[in-house]
Amino acid sequence: MIRVSDITVYLKCPRMCYFLYKGHDLPKNAPPERILLKELTLAYGSAYNKEDKLSVLNAELDRISNEIRVIYPEELEEVDADKLAVSVSNIRSRLEEICSNLSSTGDFYGYRSVQFEPLLRSEKFGFAGSPDKLIQAGEELLPSIIKTGNIPENGVWRNDRLQLTAYSVLAEEKYGTVVRRGFVEYANWGKVREVTIKRLERRQVLQILDKIKKIQGGSMPEKPHNAPCMNCGFSGICNVKTTLASRFF
Repeated sequence: MIRVSDITVYLKCPRMCYFLYKGHDLPKNAPPERILLKELTLAYGSAYNKEDKLSVLNAELDRISNEIRVIYPEELEEVDADKLAVSVSNIRSRLEEICSNLSSTGDFYGYRSVQFEPLLRSEKFGFAGSPDKLIQAGEELLPSIIKTGNIPENGVWRNDRLQLTAYSVLAEEKYGTVVRRGFVEYANWGKVREVTIKRLERRQVLQILDKIKKIQGGSMPEKPHNAPCMNCGFSGICNVKTTLASRFF
C-alpha cells in the first residue's frame, strides 16, 4: 500500500522512493522547531478569536514543550534539553506575528467538527494516508495540511497542492462525496491558504501513483536535475547507473 508520504518523497526525488522501498531508512532529521510548530498549530483555534491571543499561545507553547517528548518520542530521542529549549525560544519570538495573522483567517480555526489525523484508505488506487485535519463544514469535507517551512508569496507550493489533492481523493472514496477545496496552514506565519482541488492535480496524483508502483517493482528511476542531493541521506549509495527502462520515470 502506497502512502501519501511516499508521494511527497517522490516529488522531492523519485530515487529517494526507490531506496526507501529497498529497505533503506532515512535518518531522523526533522528539526525539533518544526515538530513543536506543527503541534502548536493545532492550538491556534484556541487563540484566533481571543482578545489576548499572545497570552493564549504562550501558555499553549509552555504546555506543548512539556508534552512534546511523549507525543514524538522517536523523533526527539536524540534531541537534548538545550536544543529543545532553543527551539521553543525561537518559536516564542514568532508568536506576535502569528497572532497578528490569525485574525485574518476568518472562521477557519473556528470549525468545530474536526477529525485530527484520520486514517484514509483507497482500495481502488492502493494508497493511504492521514491529513492533519479533516473538517466537516456543512455538507463539505475539507482536508487541511500543516506546513512548517517557507510560505510562497501567493497561493501554495506545488508539492503542497498535490499532497492536499491526494488526501482529497482518499476522502472522496471513503465518504462518497466530492471534495472541492482544502487548506494549507503555514504554521510559522499563522496564515491559511485555500486551495481549489483541480482536475490537473488529480490526474498528476494518479500518474505519480502509477510511477511509484513501478518503483516498487524494482525499477530505479532517473535522478532529476533538481534533486536535493546535498541534503539527501542516500547520496552515498545513489551514484549508480540507471537502466534504459528507468528513463520512463
